[in-house]
Amino acid sequence: MKPTIDELHHSDRYELINSFRIDEMGQFLAQELGFQTTASSTQKPNNRLMTTLFFVGFLVGGGVFGYLIGGQLGKAGGGLPNAFGRVGAEFGWAFLGFFVLLPIHELIHAAVFKYYGAQKVGFGGSWKSMIVYAYAQRFVHNGRELFWIAIMPFLVISGGLIVGWVIWPQYGFFWGMTLFIHTTACVGDFVLIRYQAKHKGARFYTYDDIENEQRSYFFLEKAA
Repeated sequence: MKPTIDELHHSDRYELINSFRIDEMGQFLAQELGFQTTASSTQKPNNRLMTTLFFVGFLVGGGVFGYLIGGQLGKAGGGLPNAFGRVGAEFGWAFLGFFVLLPIHELIHAAVFKYYGAQKVGFGGSWKSMIVYAYAQRFVHNGRELFWIAIMPFLVISGGLIVGWVIWPQYGFFWGMTLFIHTTACVGDFVLIRYQAKHKGARFYTYDDIENEQRSYFFLEKAA
C-alpha cells in the first residue's frame, strides 16, 4: 500500500529528499549530470562515475552516427554530391520525425501513468527548462513505477525504429539518426531512473502537483 500525500508530508516515517518547480527541472538535470553543483553539496565520486559513463554513451552514439554517414557515402560509389544529397534529405526527415515522435513519447508516459492507476493525466511544457512532459496530477508512485513510466517510451519507440531499420535497411541513415535524436531527448527520463536507483536501498516515492504548485516531490521512507 502506497502512502497518501498527507502521510508523505506529515508522517515521521517519510523524509522529503527533493522538491523543485517544473521550471527548475533543467537545473535538477544539470546537477544530476554533474554539470552544476549546489552551494551546499559537491558531486560524489559515484556521481562522477555515472556522469563519465553517460558521456561515454554519447561518444558511442556519435561513433554510430559517423559510421552511418560513412556507410552511406561508401554505397554511393564515388557519387559524393548524390550521397550528400541523400544524407541531407534523410537527416531532414529524421529531424521532422522527432517532432512526430515527441507527442507519441508523451502519450506513452501518460498510458503507463493510467496503467498504474492515475486518475488525472495532463501534458505541459517549460520554455525555461526546454522540456515537454506528461504528468499525473497528485498521483503517488514508487520507484519501480517511476522506472517503467520513465523507460517505456524509449523501449517502445526504439523498438519500432529498429524494426523499421530491419524492414527498410536502405534508409539506414534515417533510422539511425532518428534513433540517436530520440535517445538523446530521453536524457531527462534516464536521469529520473538514475535518481531513484541511487536510493534503491530505501522505499522511494514521488508525485507531481503541476496544476496547483507547479512542483515535483521526492520522498524516502525512513529506516525502521
